[in-house]
Formats: sequence, C-alpha cells, structure tokens
Amino acid sequence: MSITQNTIGTSATTLYTSSGNSATSVIYFMNNHSADVTVQLHVVPNGGTLGASNKIVKDLLITAADTYVMDAEKLLLDNGDTVQATASVDAVVHVTVSHIAI
Repeated sequence: MSITQNTIGTSATTLYTSSGNSATSVIYFMNNHSADVTVQLHVVPNGGTLGASNKIVKDLLITAADTYVMDAEKLLLDNGDTVQATASVDAVVHVTVSHIAI
C-alpha cells in the first residue's frame, strides 16, 4: 500500500494518478484554514478532463480545522485514471490518498 499527498487549489488539482490498475482505500481531506471550505471531487478517466459528468462529490463542506475521511467505498481505477479536486479556498485543504495496485 502507498500514499500520495497534495494540496487542493481553486483550479483542477490532481490528487492521484493510477499507474496500472489500482484501488484507493481511503482519502483524507484536512482543512487547515480558519474558515469553512467546500470541495468538489472528480474521478476522471484516462485522457478525460474534469467536468460535471465525472464529479462524484459536489460541495463537500469541511468545517474549519476539521478532517473528512472518505473510506466507505473503494475507487477502482485503470491505468492513467485520476482523482481530481477543486476547493473554494486555495491551498488550505491537504489531501492524503492511500492506494494499492490490483
């Protein structure tokens, strides 16, 4: 199992790119800001672009200084598929993705 870490920007930010077939086991979103932040989360097929058709979470509210854990379902990804996000405030939501090759 491996981890990938990044900070979400206000424009499309790639949080994880699958190398071969892989699965996410958990994704942590930590809001390191003094105010609430909303996050949009997308799963983008290889060669695709971020858009409404691949959005899986819309307007996730993460309260100030809180962490949201996404671990109820695993994401199964093919080679080159990405998990991308945008946030309402730049560079304050830090993300850790735990993933494994399958």
